[in-house]
Amino acid sequence: MPRLLAFLILSTAVHAQIWPDPWHGSARTSTSVPAAADPMLWAEYGGQVSEKAVYNGPVGRFSATAWRLDDSTAALAWYQAIRPPNCASSSLTACSTPGAQFVLHQNYLLMFEGWRPLPAELAELYPQLPRLRSGGGLPLLPSYLPEGSRVRNSERYILGPHSLQSFLPAVPAAVAGLEDGAEAQAASYSSPAGPTTLAVFYFLTPQLAIRKAREFEKLPGLAVKRTGAVVVLASTTPSAAFAQNLLKGIDSKSEFVWNTPGKLPEMPNVAGMLIAIAELTGLLLVLCIAGGVVFAFFRALFRNRRIRLEGSDSPFTFLHVPD
Repeated sequence: MPRLLAFLILSTAVHAQIWPDPWHGSARTSTSVPAAADPMLWAEYGGQVSEKAVYNGPVGRFSATAWRLDDSTAALAWYQAIRPPNCASSSLTACSTPGAQFVLHQNYLLMFEGWRPLPAELAELYPQLPRLRSGGGLPLLPSYLPEGSRVRNSERYILGPHSLQSFLPAVPAAVAGLEDGAEAQAASYSSPAGPTTLAVFYFLTPQLAIRKAREFEKLPGLAVKRTGAVVVLASTTPSAAFAQNLLKGIDSKSEFVWNTPGKLPEMPNVAGMLIAIAELTGLLLVLCIAGGVVFAFFRALFRNRRIRLEGSDSPFTFLHVPD
């Protein structure tokens, strides 16, 4: 573990230029590598490089920090983990505080302090970001979370054992099934009795979700609901009734493929194929005979005409030249 931690800390010191110089009329005056608040979480989310740049120009002096991760899902997970609790969200991928603006774009999370770029200015920046990729777009799991009494900015995305232990410690890693490609979106909800945690797990197949739901039901203090390949958990502490209300109305939003036996394809109708071949052959034969009869008729007609005009049907012309 100490070696792994040392490697993660040293990896953040690897400098890779992200921010362009200049950008929108502002000159880049300095760059640095921001330290990850949780190096283990940064590594689990697929963090690649990060860079903080300071700019000075017509809009004044401002700083811009960029975190590049493997794909959009990882960037969303990192965004949820590090945004301030008081960050006011304008969409799923953007929020702002009195002193900063956070913007999520594909596999990048951007933070601006001292200046808030407009959409047109961000559109000018995006093509200049190196190794920009979507990786399949944003996940659907956040859309499963009910609105209602959800605590603002309490959402946390779970991609591995460290994020599971950090954000959903009630579920053991051996039960969660993250090694089988599962992902989860957790959030906190406020109830009159106290805070309640809700987590939505997505599994690769409905069959795997069925098996995992049975394992989740054996864990104490959890209400479980499965729909398709999605399993929803809600903590029954402090209120089991509130947990059941959270589970209501959560249904699968995607189509999944069941690996069930299907019907064998029907055998081809060999007799019908032979009859069709015979019919086609007969039709071609009739056409050939009819064509031959028509040709013979016109051949005889032209021959008789030549005999009447020339007295012979010979195709040769004889010149009767005396010796």
